[in-house]
Amino acid sequence: MHYLRSVLFDAAVVILTLVVSLTVPVMWLFNASSRTVRAVSQVWANGIMFLMKYVVGLDYTVQGRENVPDGPCIIACNHQSLWETAALCAIFPDASIVAKKELRKLPIVGWFLDRYPMILVDRSAGRQALRQMVDEARRAASEGRKVLLFPQGTRQAIGEPVIFQSAGISALYTNLEVSVVPAACNSGLFWGKKTLITHSGTITLSFLPPIAPGLPRKEFQEKMERMIAEEASRLLTLSEAKVSR
Repeated sequence: MHYLRSVLFDAAVVILTLVVSLTVPVMWLFNASSRTVRAVSQVWANGIMFLMKYVVGLDYTVQGRENVPDGPCIIACNHQSLWETAALCAIFPDASIVAKKELRKLPIVGWFLDRYPMILVDRSAGRQALRQMVDEARRAASEGRKVLLFPQGTRQAIGEPVIFQSAGISALYTNLEVSVVPAACNSGLFWGKKTLITHSGTITLSFLPPIAPGLPRKEFQEKMERMIAEEASRLLTLSEAKVSR
């Protein structure tokens, strides 16, 4: 049954993505505003969440939402699956997301991501990439928007060592002078990196108390990594027995 649900979910996601993609050339042709681009993105993100819930039976719950300030901040979340990308887009529709610059090379899609606007980073560019990321994140914060990123850099499967690439988040923390909200989820239990099967159940997304600006860079980095790793471990321990297989 899980396999059949997963197949139906994957097929529905492909159809949804194709339908939404058809609007991108039209928006490009008419030079649509960032608000319009984000609205279309919300259709996709909320559509994914709807399909997960009603096709797969995969829902989610949020803990610590009160820890997220109303104004601009940086949200740093662990990364186990594609779920948190869609979920965070749905929860924070006006946020800017830090992503790989390689996506900008795709025809028209690059325009779409720029107009969103996402913060597209060339990881091979070193300090220049960090400066660009800080500048774009500062602009997002000045507009009252949040910045979302995954300090692990890429998805890490359950059981893999938690490895952080913290240069980016540390640069944002020391330059933007806004709070960083560490976050963790246990999505990898239900939608793993190394499997195509999506399991039913309830993912927990936990927002932890914010780290106020002003800490030394190394102290901030160690605190953020410890908070995310410990919360991710706690969520896994509490939820492994509840996963429906």
